[in-house]
Amino acid sequence: MVFTGIPLTAFGAAPWAPNTAYKTGDLVTYGTDTYQCVQGHTSLVGWEPPNVPALWSKQTASTDTQPPTTPTSVNASNVTSNSVTLTWSASTDQVGVTGYDVYNGTALAGSTTTTSYTVTGLTANTLYTFTIKARDAAGNVSAPSTSVSVSTSAIASDTVPPTAPGNITASTITTSSISLSWTASTDNIGVTGYQIYNDTTLAGSSNTTSYTVTGLTANTTYTFTVKAKDAAGNISAASQALQVTTNPQNQNTPQYEIVGYFPSWTTYDSPSFTADKIDTTKVTAINYSFLDVCWNGRHGNPSPSSPNPNTWTCQNGDGSASNAPNGSIVLGDPYVDGTADGGYNQLAAIRQLKNTNPNLKLFAAVGGWTWSNQISNLANDPVTRGNFATSAVNFLRQYQFDGIDIDWEYPNSIGVPCAAGQTCQRNADKANYILLLQTLRQALDTAGQQDGKNYYITIASSANSSFLADAGGTNNWLLNASQYLDWINIMAYDYYGPWDATSAAEAPLYHDPANPNGNSQFSLSSTVTNYLNKGIPAQKIVVGEPFYGYGWKGCNAGPNNNGLYQSCTGEATGGSAGSTYDFAFMQDTGLLSADSTGKYTVGGKGYTRYWNSVTKTPFLYNPSTKIFISYDDEESIHLKNEFIKSKGLRGAMFWELNADRNRTLQTIVNTDLPH
Repeated sequence: MVFTGIPLTAFGAAPWAPNTAYKTGDLVTYGTDTYQCVQGHTSLVGWEPPNVPALWSKQTASTDTQPPTTPTSVNASNVTSNSVTLTWSASTDQVGVTGYDVYNGTALAGSTTTTSYTVTGLTANTLYTFTIKARDAAGNVSAPSTSVSVSTSAIASDTVPPTAPGNITASTITTSSISLSWTASTDNIGVTGYQIYNDTTLAGSSNTTSYTVTGLTANTTYTFTVKAKDAAGNISAASQALQVTTNPQNQNTPQYEIVGYFPSWTTYDSPSFTADKIDTTKVTAINYSFLDVCWNGRHGNPSPSSPNPNTWTCQNGDGSASNAPNGSIVLGDPYVDGTADGGYNQLAAIRQLKNTNPNLKLFAAVGGWTWSNQISNLANDPVTRGNFATSAVNFLRQYQFDGIDIDWEYPNSIGVPCAAGQTCQRNADKANYILLLQTLRQALDTAGQQDGKNYYITIASSANSSFLADAGGTNNWLLNASQYLDWINIMAYDYYGPWDATSAAEAPLYHDPANPNGNSQFSLSSTVTNYLNKGIPAQKIVVGEPFYGYGWKGCNAGPNNNGLYQSCTGEATGGSAGSTYDFAFMQDTGLLSADSTGKYTVGGKGYTRYWNSVTKTPFLYNPSTKIFISYDDEESIHLKNEFIKSKGLRGAMFWELNADRNRTLQTIVNTDLPH
């Protein structure tokens, strides 16, 4: 799981790059230095910041500790039922004011670089209190202005109710829940939500045109109607009634976990993939990826080999500095996770998904490939283990999440090497991992008793047998650790990739003896067998399924003219991200097309789709470009699901939701694994 680059707007300076449009004032890093653009331009090779002082000014450490003056003369105007415009007199600063933050009570309403701001999304006939703070380039923030209170206007003369919702239907039906959907109502001003009724009893409310009713009884008929409401409180007539019968209870049908990772940085993608695009009917749990660990006031991995070798000040959701003690969980990107600089607030948005699936479990995934560099340090000390556990409880309560997923990649064998002079792995890692999980389990159980709910702990684990091996005097360490875990997400992929000189199946279900450079341990089947042989309960094993593939370039056709198990020259570069080929990307770009049954089994753009009957995985090969792509599709994912069921495992995990944004593979998992 690799954390990709974060744009300049997220934390500050991003690395300088050629063929990039820069404007005056932009900050970049080059080597170990930071530069500010002094003249707008599009960069070229040879125009690196040290070479062109006319374009870039090298920045020195700021000594500015003086905040701007307090904004004055705050005034409210243009008051409507849902908005108000605020203006104020400019602050001054000895260096320069860079912007203003507008607060609605204690909540950040927005930010601006001017002396006016229109706050929207307010409720009619409601009193609000606003203050303004100024900030400068060094991050100094002024004292708040004198507050101004204003009441939004009432909605005049709206007595017209919305139209009744139409075409109410039921989709996913289980023994205890029914997912309803309907066509939207209309209103002369605007529909604000819907009320869902179970007979005459209000079952719940929704801001969308769908809702999952839970807590029902098996093999029972229910009658549902839906009413629309508007901002003035007018209620529509009820929709046509829909009768639905829940499924009968089948004691022999197991219920599986379906865990999808949501990488927060896909918010920056084009098109953007945000929490509201997730289909909650197809998963039982979402792992929000990734949060980081604060150490000496900063987080991030400064290693030059890191995919993102930056560090940042530990911040709260609003972008303010966090005084988190060492080992505490902190936001990875406050611009995406929270409201920093008017950001996406995805942690709050993903919580709203419980409106359509109240049984959905939300996990905060900590670490990942890039940000595992401080976990060895925090696990090595009882004080920092306690700090981690305390911060976990605070996070779960603040954001109303259900559990913590630790992605330590990997104890005793760190994936991204440390920066010079730092420690990120030690022989005692696996013994310390057990102690960390024990501390976390105790803290979450105590909090759960106080909060009246069950908090979960999961980890992401390696498919490599070395992960299971003991170190530091441990004895069957993962079995000992598993007593504190609800389940283990095995990353059963990346067995082979373009880092290998020979093309192969990226995530084989079974080992193929025909692979001349293959390892008999490199398959999902072998991995699960190794875990079970260590005594890990089958009901604590969740198998990872990749919703992406890898591309090799320069691959010979070989005797079968399909490029399989042939020497290649490195990574292909035409994927959704370099050599990575998301399944949705292959669909959207025509590398894959649907056959007559609707399955994506037809290669396009010069590629032929082949099937390896031993590994049970597909692959593409283009003899003209000599590019070989290994990936998973509907057929291979289905076979992996059948394997999960045959072994009595807990369920499936996939990396990741955006890679299957067309929901093709998710639908297969959802159909195969009852939940």
